[in-house]
Amino acid sequence: MREMVSREKIEDYFYMGIFLIAMLFALLAVIKLYTSIEELIRTWFNYRYQPIFQAMFGLSVLAVSIYLIRERLIKR
Repeated sequence: MREMVSREKIEDYFYMGIFLIAMLFALLAVIKLYTSIEELIRTWFNYRYQPIFQAMFGLSVLAVSIYLIRERLIKR
């Protein structure tokens, strides 16, 4: 006879699935936010200054990403 999966395991799989779906939605929201901010830069700033603001925005996103990676992944 096959052993049945325990209730705790099923709950763990369910919550892991919910977590992965939420992370996917969060990733999509971040990508949409990034592209929207890029479009705002193109709309609000003169074409001569767009590369400067896009570079500043890109550097700030990179800095936040590095901070989060360092705090959450490396320190574990």
